[in-house]
Amino acid sequence: MGKPVFLVGYMGSGKTTTGKKLAKNIGYFFFDLDNEIEKLAGKTIPQIFADEGEDAFRLLEHSMLVSLSNRKNVVVSTGGGAPCYFDNMALMKKTGVTVYINMKPESLANRLLNAKVKRPVIEGISEKELPLFIASHLAKRKEFYEMALFKIKDENLEMENLIKLVKEYL
Repeated sequence: MGKPVFLVGYMGSGKTTTGKKLAKNIGYFFFDLDNEIEKLAGKTIPQIFADEGEDAFRLLEHSMLVSLSNRKNVVVSTGGGAPCYFDNMALMKKTGVTVYINMKPESLANRLLNAKVKRPVIEGISEKELPLFIASHLAKRKEFYEMALFKIKDENLEMENLIKLVKEYL
């Protein structure tokens, strides 16, 4: 054991929930990349986007990811876009174990519509248009997500199998 475990996938795919359970079961610490960025910046992700723009956010995200990739015994839930910038996916693969939580656009739309936390990326998109928007967005990111060592379907995620896979690899 020791290597970091990185969870990647689209927003709403359950990376944080899965990450917390996985970390607890393998005796690792859990970090949510977006939460760590907010702590460092002293403002929310939407505020960073509004005040400084996406480029500044992506730089912060990369710096935080580099820092976490140097840690041992951590499970990191990444933001949906994190694998797609600055060779972040290559960094995660080189330093740890990568897990892609894959979900259908319809399932993601359902989750995001019912989520307590609203996502700036989908603000203003109608319920009817959301699955199509997600499918299009997902298509652009899929090549990065697919680079992950393990790919799991979240609609029927069996936590025991994921824990076993990760433990065997570590």
